[in-house]
Amino acid sequence: MYKIASELHRLAARHGVTFRFNTRVNSLTTADGKVTGVEAGNMHVPADIVISDVDIHHFKRQFLNQEVRRREQPELSSSALIFFWGMNTNSKETGLHNILFSTNYMEEFRMLFSQSAISDDPTIYLYISSKMEANDAPPGKENWFVMVNAPADNGQNWDNLVERTRRHIIAKLESQLDMQIEKHIVVEKRLTPRDIEHRTSSEAGALYGSSSNNIFSAFMRHPNFSKQLKGLYFTGGSVHPGGGIPLCLASAKIVSDMIPKE
Repeated sequence: MYKIASELHRLAARHGVTFRFNTRVNSLTTADGKVTGVEAGNMHVPADIVISDVDIHHFKRQFLNQEVRRREQPELSSSALIFFWGMNTNSKETGLHNILFSTNYMEEFRMLFSQSAISDDPTIYLYISSKMEANDAPPGKENWFVMVNAPADNGQNWDNLVERTRRHIIAKLESQLDMQIEKHIVVEKRLTPRDIEHRTSSEAGALYGSSSNNIFSAFMRHPNFSKQLKGLYFTGGSVHPGGGIPLCLASAKIVSDMIPKE
């Protein structure tokens, strides 16, 4: 996954692209219905074309001064609850990628979208990169990335929800892996939908923008261009054609083809 980003960076740099990391874009500058650039850090960067991969709802609020009310939006996709565990053991029953499915997959997703809650029997994705890259964890230890499906944030009591889900995850892992989990966790960090929204500006922490829960979802996604400002384009998981790495890359290709070639 990381290779995608690093190779795109390498390819772009080879073609003369300048990257300015850790530089916050403060505003979009426009004139006569066209984009003219961005204000970033303490500088103005002039541009006839601006491409944003920021969540479209955040972009409208932050850069177009358009209020987007939650009730006016399409249904949001699911989010994730993630535990990062440093384990002081080498597990024999696990591989690089591990999925422990819910016994009732339909009920799990009914709770996500109908009750904005996490099932007591969630599907668990467990990734242990040190199974392949030994240097990712100290000798005799492992780094566990433990993720379950979670609803987008709409004001749930996340403190209670996280603690309850953690208990269910540990019980399920102990049962199916036939090993003790709790006593081997020596380091723990957590990532909730609220954290995801704070870190990435994704609406309510939704991972894929609007949901794909009905046949019209693809047609309801925001287009890859602005109807108000010439030269403004959008890419990423919150716009057409959808969320996830392959579709995000497809949206970039769509935008690339849209931009007039000189």
